[in-house]
Amino acid sequence: MLEVIFSHPYTKIDFLVEELRLHRETASKYLKEMEKIGIFQVIQIGRTKFFINIKLFDLLKKGVQ
Repeated sequence: MLEVIFSHPYTKIDFLVEELRLHRETASKYLKEMEKIGIFQVIQIGRTKFFINIKLFDLLKKGVQ
């Protein structure tokens, strides 16, 4: 799970389903719980929810500057 979360500054349910072979409902539950504790911020584009790892995204932005 950690590898998936820190591989990219965002993830989505499909990534967990494919890479960890989780059921869609389980993957959704895990990501929603991580959103509740502040690890992710959710952005919906069309029908797809993207779970943005805010702290990782900020670190990557600082590295570019």
